[in-house]
Amino acid sequence: MSYWWQRPLRMMRWDYMDDFSRIKNEDLDSLVQMKKEKLHINCEWIVGTPGVSPGLGYLTTFNAEGFERYPGFEDFDSLRTYLKYARKYGIRLLVYLNMHWFSYEFAKAHPGWEQIMSNGEPYGKVHPLYGNGTTFCVNSPWRDWAFRLIEETMKTGVDGIFLDGPVVYPDCCYCESCKKKFKEKYGEDIPKEDWQNPLWKVFIEFREDSMADFLRDAQEVVSRINPEGVIFLNAGSWQPGSWRVARDAKRLSKYQNFSLAEAFFHPSTGRINLYQSAMTTKYLRATGIPAVTAFHYCMGPWHYTFLNPEEMKLSVFQAVSCNGNVWIGGSTYRYEYKPDGCKPLNDALGLLERNENYLVDLEPISDTAVLFSSQTARYYISHITGLYKDLGSGKEQDLILDLGTGKTVIDWNRRKLICENLMSFAYEGYFTALTRNHIMFDIILDEDLSLEKLSRYKVLVIPDFACLSDKQWKAIEEFVKGGGSLITSFDAGLYNEKGEPRFIEERLRLLGIREIEGAFPAVRGENYIIAKEDIFGFNRGNLIERSPYALKVKAVGGSHSPLFFMNPLERVYTPLRGESNYPAVIINSYGMGRVIYFAFPIGTFYGSERIGTQEQLIKSSIDYLREPMIKVSAPPTVEVELYRQKNRNRLILFLVNNTGDMQRPISYINPVSNIEISIKDSSIKIIYSVVSESNIQFERNGEDVNFVIPLLEEFDIIKFEEV
Repeated sequence: MSYWWQRPLRMMRWDYMDDFSRIKNEDLDSLVQMKKEKLHINCEWIVGTPGVSPGLGYLTTFNAEGFERYPGFEDFDSLRTYLKYARKYGIRLLVYLNMHWFSYEFAKAHPGWEQIMSNGEPYGKVHPLYGNGTTFCVNSPWRDWAFRLIEETMKTGVDGIFLDGPVVYPDCCYCESCKKKFKEKYGEDIPKEDWQNPLWKVFIEFREDSMADFLRDAQEVVSRINPEGVIFLNAGSWQPGSWRVARDAKRLSKYQNFSLAEAFFHPSTGRINLYQSAMTTKYLRATGIPAVTAFHYCMGPWHYTFLNPEEMKLSVFQAVSCNGNVWIGGSTYRYEYKPDGCKPLNDALGLLERNENYLVDLEPISDTAVLFSSQTARYYISHITGLYKDLGSGKEQDLILDLGTGKTVIDWNRRKLICENLMSFAYEGYFTALTRNHIMFDIILDEDLSLEKLSRYKVLVIPDFACLSDKQWKAIEEFVKGGGSLITSFDAGLYNEKGEPRFIEERLRLLGIREIEGAFPAVRGENYIIAKEDIFGFNRGNLIERSPYALKVKAVGGSHSPLFFMNPLERVYTPLRGESNYPAVIINSYGMGRVIYFAFPIGTFYGSERIGTQEQLIKSSIDYLREPMIKVSAPPTVEVELYRQKNRNRLILFLVNNTGDMQRPISYINPVSNIEISIKDSSIKIIYSVVSESNIQFERNGEDVNFVIPLLEEFDIIKFEEV
C-alpha cells in the first residue's frame, strides 16, 4: 500500500515573521491557488504554535481546548479555516509546533519542566534560547502537555505535524524526572561528562532513548486520531556532534514518517561545502524512510532578502537527485517585496511537478557503500596521541610559518571535539572525492553492517574513524571473504562499538597488517609518500603529499605494498631523508575479496586540504577494485546519480551542474557541453532528455551503450527505456 507521504513532496512554510495574524486578512483562496500554481508546492506547513521571542511556543493560532491563543487569533482558527482551501487545491497540510522555545514566565508557572544542567542551573538561564527563553525536558511532566497539544492539533483534520524540537541540549538533563528515570533503569546516579567513565556513555544512550520514547508516544497520539497522519521532527544530519543534542536519525526513524534535517546556506569567509544538500539527503535516505532536506531561500541570517537563484536551484536539484524531498522556508515579506525573486524556485519546483513520474519508486544503482557510523560519532576518541598535537595552520606569510605550539591536548573533552572535527572532514572528503569522480555510492549506517545488506555492493568504504562491534566486524570480514572489497584507513575499525580499542590480530589481519609499531611524529607539511611502482595513476618515484598523521605498520606476508612513507622530516626546507620501511598503502587478498588499507587518514586529509593527489588515490583505489556500470566524462562539478525505477523497464539518470563562478554564494552556472556517457545495459532502446524534451542518439559497442549529452545547463533527467 502506498501512502501520500511516500510520493515526491515539495514542502513549504510560508512565514509572516512575527505578524502571524496577517493570515486572517488574506484572500486565502487566491493565496493557496498561487502557492499551488505558481510555487508548485504540494505540501504546506502552517504555524500552530510560533517560534518567536520571547518563547511563545505555548500559544496557539487555532482553537485548542485548554490552550491560550496567540494575540490576533482569539476569533480566528487558522488551521480549520486554512484547511478548506488547502483541500480545494490538493495541498497536504502539516502543522508546525514549536516544542523547544518557551518563555521564562511560562516555565515559572510550571516548575519541574525545564532542562537542568549538571551544575543545577536551568539550561535556558545559562544559555537563553535566541537571546530570551528556555526549554523543557522530554522526561518531565511537560511531555503530557505536549501530547495534549498534539492531540488538539490533529483534531482539526490536518494531515500531520512537524515538531520543531524538542532537543536534549548539551550538558542536559539533570532534572528530577531524568534523575529518577535513570536511577530506576540503571541503579546509578547520572554522571557528569567523563569519557573514561563507562556510565557516561550509558547516559548518552539514555538521552537518545528518551528522545525516541517521546517521539514514539507522540506518534501514538497522532495515529489514534488519524491512522494515516504523519509526524516528524528535525532528526539531525550527518554532523558527528549530533549526539550532543541527542539526535540519532536512524533511532528516530522508527517513530516518524520522514527523516528531515536542515541544509541551510550561510555565507562565510571560510570554506563552504559545495555538496551540502546532497550530503544531507544521502545520509537521511540511509535511515530507510523518505528524506526531507530543508533550506531557506533567504540570504543566510538575512531573512528579508533572497538567496542567489543559482544556490536555490542547486539545493533543490541536489536533494532530488539524491532521491529526497525538499522543504523551503518562504516569506510573505520577500514575496511582496520582490515577487520575481521566487521565479528560480518556481521554475525548479515546476520542472519537478511536471516530471513527478520520473521521481517515484527509485532504487539507487550503486556498487559502492560509504559507512557513516553514529557509534563513532558518539564514542570515538582516538588513542593516536599525535592527533592532539597543536600543529598550527602550516601557512607561511610575511616570512612567518605557523607551526603551532607543539603542545598536546590532554583534556578528554577537547580530544572528543578534535575527533569529531576530523570525522566531519573524513565524511566530507570521501563524499566529495567520489561525487567529483562520478562514482555511484550509497551512505550506509551501523545497522546496515550485515552480510545481507552488504552483499548488494562490490566495495565498502570505512572512513578514517569507525567504532564497530565484533558482530559488525564479522559481517565485514564475511563480505570480503565472499568476494567483496574493502577500503579503510588509519585506525578505522580498530575500536569496538563503545570506542574501546580493538587493535587485535583478528582485525589487523583482514587489513593486511602484521603489527602497528606506533605513529610517525605529527608534522604538518613537508612529509611524503613515494610510489614504488606505476599504480593508481602515479609513476614510480613520484612523491605524494602525506597527512600530518600516519601509522608505522608492518604488512603481513603475501600482501602488496605499492606506496611507502618517506622518512619523516621534523621541519620544512630540509633535505629528504630517503624511504622508510613502513608502507603507506597495503593491498591484501582475503578469501575471494581484496582490501586496500591506507596507513594515514586519507579522507580527513583530502576533506581538509583538498589536495588533488589524495582525490586521485581515493578514486583510483575504488576503480582498482571494481568495474563500474556507468562511466561519465564530464567536469568534476557535474554530479551524477543513477536509479532503476521499480516495476518499470526504466533507468533514471540525474545530472546536476554545480559548475559555478569560483565563489559562494554562486551567481553564475557555467553550462557544460558534450558530456560523454557509457552505460553497461544492452537492453536499452530509448534514451530521452526530460529537460530538453528530446531523444538522444546512442551507439552500441558490445554490451556498452555510448552517447553524448550536447549541453547541460543546470539540471537534467535522462530516461533510459529498456526492452
